[in-house]
Amino acid sequence: MGEILNLINFPVLISSLIGFAVLWWVLQKFLWKPVLNIIDERRESIEQAFQEVDDARDDVEKLKAEYEEHLSKIHAEAQAKVQEAVEKGQQIAAEIRQDAEAQREKLLAKTQEDIAREKDKALAEMRNAAIDLSFTISRRVMQEGLDREAHDRLVQGFIDEIKELS
Repeated sequence: MGEILNLINFPVLISSLIGFAVLWWVLQKFLWKPVLNIIDERRESIEQAFQEVDDARDDVEKLKAEYEEHLSKIHAEAQAKVQEAVEKGQQIAAEIRQDAEAQREKLLAKTQEDIAREKDKALAEMRNAAIDLSFTISRRVMQEGLDREAHDRLVQGFIDEIKELS
């Protein structure tokens, strides 16, 4: 061990230790504190940025939920309006059908009345024509004093005249 102690140069060792202590103190005073402060500030700014990102993400999720809720309300309102329009259209169609049916019934009743009136008019005309024919036949029979053969010719002539008239 004596040889090892002879190999160690104590004045160099002590000056190196003092130089190291001075360097240590200078680095700690002027370098490490500012560097550590810069690192702490950077860490805090990064944490703050992450917090802002999380807050923004939360805001986006909230806005998305509000948007989806609003969208679903709009969709429900649109469905309700479509259903209301369909029901109103069906109601209008039913009213149109009822009106058309009522008009058809009125037209049918009017047509039946017109037919009945025309039928009565035609019957009255036929009655008058039959009466006129009877009077005409009776007058000719009285004027001519017909026998059976002349009577048949006279009736046939009237039938031919009626056919020509119709």
